Amino acid sequence: MAKSVITNIARQKMAKARYDGTPIEKVKYIALGDGGVNEAGEVIYPLPENVKLKNELIRKEYNSCTKISETSYEYIIELGPMELAGKFISEAALIDEAEDVIAFSNFLAKGKDETEVIFSIRDNY
Repeated sequence: MAKSVITNIARQKMAKARYDGTPIEKVKYIALGDGGVNEAGEVIYPLPENVKLKNELIRKEYNSCTKISETSYEYIIELGPMELAGKFISEAALIDEAEDVIAFSNFLAKGKDETEVIFSIRDNY
């Protein structure tokens, strides 16, 4: 089961925007890594004070975004056939235009072979 968290940096940006109208940067990237599980293969709960993935393997601009509800958007990243082939992906992060991680999701490791694969992460409030 996936475990997700909005980071403290994202919460600070939202609080400041509500206070003085400071614009919040848009989501720009999704990063994927293999540090979302422990040695036993169990999903690690991400902490809101984290500022980066445990072991980032790739960072790309997201390919598409879909509005799920009034408080949720789903961002999609596509990996080509050879991107991360042979790796086991277990963590994802949403990263804004300022390159701050605003949300994390850790999940059971998913093996990436030599086919095109899509990963998604939801931004829920």
